[in-house]
Amino acid sequence: MIIPGYLDGYEPPILRSPLVDGSDLMSYAMFWPAFLATVGGAASAPDAFGVDPADLEQIVDLFLDADRWPVFSLPLAEGCRLHVVMRNYEDDGGVDYVLDPGTGDVSIPLAAMEGHFRGPAFAWQEVVAAAQQPDPDHTSAERLLLLVPACADSSRPNTAIDLIAEALTTLGARSGVRQLSEELLTSLRYWGPCRWADVDDVLVGLGSATHRRHGGDLSPEQLRLIAAALQPGDTGIKR
Repeated sequence: MIIPGYLDGYEPPILRSPLVDGSDLMSYAMFWPAFLATVGGAASAPDAFGVDPADLEQIVDLFLDADRWPVFSLPLAEGCRLHVVMRNYEDDGGVDYVLDPGTGDVSIPLAAMEGHFRGPAFAWQEVVAAAQQPDPDHTSAERLLLLVPACADSSRPNTAIDLIAEALTTLGARSGVRQLSEELLTSLRYWGPCRWADVDDVLVGLGSATHRRHGGDLSPEQLRLIAAALQPGDTGIKR
């Protein structure tokens, strides 16, 4: 699997891409408690899905395979794709959210979840809008829960907890669902609450660590493309 420009800059250079399509892992019964506990930083995820944390070890090992980095991908508007990459590079592991413009141009970094974190990637309204975009392979609940770990928004409505709880229930969570929903929305592992503002008709993050800052490390053209890609699709929600 190739994400344009994503593997550039490594020393020594990575000559053979370790990126692999992770969609098969999403069919595993343990996928969601494992993903939400690791990427989402939610310690309550195993209990909510009624599983022993020890039972997650096998799939977590697959998440962390140094030779095969799973990538979970979502189609977005404007021909873009959002990739959630389990970056299993030795001594530099983490989880990256990157936008592939779909034009052959280099991918755009949105968030890096690691010790030297960058983010958040999304405002709440963007997560909701992107979750509802047309997708032949993923439900809106799956899209929502893949996106929410990289979201932080101090202005999110109280109904956000209900929407996350509904998605969790749809995907098999049975107890402590609201607790897990709150944990996913308020995890402070990487960044705290972030304010967003409309600047030149695009949403930009006002947090010091986000890539999506006005006058930051992304160009105005890239910021406009991100904003366009995260808009609602033109069909109904697939559940």
